Amino acid sequence: MKALQYIWMCICILPFLAGCDTKQDWIDTGIASPYHDCSIMEYLRRDKYNWELTVEMIERADLTDLFEGNDPDYKEITFFAPPSYSVLRYLWDDNKEAVNELTPEFCREMILNHVVKGKILKSDIAYRNPDYSITDSNQDGGTDLMCLGGNRLKIYVDKSPYAGVPDAGPETLYLYSFSVRNHVPLATPDIQPLNGVVHALNYNYILGKI
Repeated sequence: MKALQYIWMCICILPFLAGCDTKQDWIDTGIASPYHDCSIMEYLRRDKYNWELTVEMIERADLTDLFEGNDPDYKEITFFAPPSYSVLRYLWDDNKEAVNELTPEFCREMILNHVVKGKILKSDIAYRNPDYSITDSNQDGGTDLMCLGGNRLKIYVDKSPYAGVPDAGPETLYLYSFSVRNHVPLATPDIQPLNGVVHALNYNYILGKI
C-alpha cells in the first residue's frame, strides 16, 4: 500500500529531521532556475516523492483543470502546496490508508483553501512591521489574501539578524491563517510553472491548519 511506503520513507528520514532546525529559510542563490515549462499539475506529477498524495487529492477533488490552466476563470493561480507528508499525516490521524478514502468534497475544500487567484511572487509580498505581531490591529505590513476556499490569509516576510547585525540574516516567508489562527512557514517559494506559482509548505505543516 502507498501509505506503508510513505511510513518507511518517514522512518528513514526521522534521524535527519531530528537533528535539523525546523525553521526553514529561503535564500535566493541564483543557481537553480525556478521556471518549469509545464503546467502546475504536470510539475507536481513529475515529483512523486514530494507531491504524489497532493496530486491524488487534486484529482479526487476534480480540480485537475484548475491546476492545468484550463479553467477560463483562473488562467493563473498561486498554490501554497501541502507536501505528501502533510497528507499522509492527516490520513494516519484519521485512521485512513489512502486518499480515495477521503470524500471528494473534503479534498476540494482542502485544496481550494490553499489556492489564490493570480500569480503572487515573494517580491509581491510585504514585510511584517516588526513593532507589532501579525494579528495586532496596528500591523500595517504583510499582504492580505483570500483563497478560493473562502479562507483569509496574510502572507509576510520576516527579517532576521546575522552576526549581531539587525536584518542582515536570512528572510523567512510565513502564512498566517485567520481561520485557524496558525502561522505556517514556507519551505520553497517561487516555483514557477506556466500557469502560476507554487510556494511549497514545509514538512511540518498539518493539513487543514490554514
